[in-house]
Amino acid sequence: MSAMLQLAVAGAHLTGLPLNHQLTELGARLVRTVRTAPVYKMYSLGPKPALIRQAPGSAGGGSIELEVWELPIEKVGYFLRDGVKEPLGIGDVLLEDESTVKGFIGEAYAVAGAPDITSHGGWRAYLAAKQ
Repeated sequence: MSAMLQLAVAGAHLTGLPLNHQLTELGARLVRTVRTAPVYKMYSLGPKPALIRQAPGSAGGGSIELEVWELPIEKVGYFLRDGVKEPLGIGDVLLEDESTVKGFIGEAYAVAGAPDITSHGGWRAYLAAKQ
């Protein structure tokens, strides 16, 4: 069995959404659905969200729903090349159980003027509320 990287996704790579195929075509498998620690804000950037960790002691962070996928380590480079586009990147995401996992994070410059959708608790809930 090959080594695996656990990767948290919060937006268009979620199960059933438009970019999920970028994971499944590389042999990734869904491990679990989790929530972040309540220290993030989520913003809508149109077709995708940005997850921004808030500074310690700042107000307004929330717990955001994520999916954790396992991706074969030898496929990670392909995913980084094809599946991660600015203003998103991969970094450590703090989960509600205080563990961390690699996952999508956003760059702060990109959310200036973007709608704060944290109150929805996740991208899927936000999309459902828009309909």
